[in-house]
Amino acid sequence: MSYARAVAAIRSAKTITLTTHVGPDGDGIGSCLALAIGLRRLGKTVRLAAPSKLSPVYAFLPGFGRFRILDEEAAAKKAPASDLVLSCDCGDLPRLGACGALRRTTLLNLDHHSTNDRFGDINLVDEAAASSGVVVEGLLRRLKIAIDHDLAVCLYTTIVFDTGRFMHSNTTAGVLRWSAKLLDAGIDAALINRKLTYTRSEAEIRAQSVAMALLVRDEAQPARAGIALDRATIAGAGVPDDWGDLVEIPRSIGGVEVAYVLKEKILKDGTLVTRASLRANPPFRVAPIAQSFGGGGHEQAAGCTIPGPISAALPRLLPMLREACVPPKAKRRR
Repeated sequence: MSYARAVAAIRSAKTITLTTHVGPDGDGIGSCLALAIGLRRLGKTVRLAAPSKLSPVYAFLPGFGRFRILDEEAAAKKAPASDLVLSCDCGDLPRLGACGALRRTTLLNLDHHSTNDRFGDINLVDEAAASSGVVVEGLLRRLKIAIDHDLAVCLYTTIVFDTGRFMHSNTTAGVLRWSAKLLDAGIDAALINRKLTYTRSEAEIRAQSVAMALLVRDEAQPARAGIALDRATIAGAGVPDDWGDLVEIPRSIGGVEVAYVLKEKILKDGTLVTRASLRANPPFRVAPIAQSFGGGGHEQAAGCTIPGPISAALPRLLPMLREACVPPKAKRRR
């Protein structure tokens, strides 16, 4: 890890742009906003950019309205140049979308995913951290920036999101101690959890009902279940963007160890692709599957983009998902 290099780069920079991955989530957004608060205290000129739309679920976070959406490469290239672009919670440069084209002197890659490919000029990647927010806190501490209420709200959001509300296997004693320090800053943890869980739009709930009707459980391998949404289904629901974290629906079924959601999407250049969100319960793993398609993420929570429609993606993906359902001990006995 390169905390010292990251600190030096921040101290020497006058202008800093903070960004995160396509489809920004609680960890990426919270990490950016926590850094924005801290770096402004150092007198830095700080900009916030996102490569795609942000969910209004996170609108309660301090500074949320400062994000500029740059989903076109031409617009990103025209944005003001920065001494430093700091990428939060992103595993590779393509995942930054159009924000990968932001003009800068230095690119700092801050992350915690084991699949991160170290794409930055400086790489601050702590694979032991439960969220990118934990890495952000370590960086702010080295910059001598104290954690106050607003910073704690942002950081707490990162850990709630990436531990699955403290249900994932990365919920350790250290994570709980770290979170307790944030509560000591005076945040209302119950309120934050309610906002993250119960601030859904009516459109999202309707979209979920459409998706649930398409849920399929593998008869030959009942430990696997998923949902496939083609373009016609998405268009018919009338909510192309507001689908939420649907993969938790098949994952929540008793006995399911590996879950997936597939969604067809036409990219800006007209290419048809299938986006896959993959989840697993320990000791089962989906990160290797996502990596095989050029994606990444966590061992039990990963994603990727597969060229072509769902009809072409499923025959490639399903055998790998079935294999992922085989317990590791059974694999060793083969």
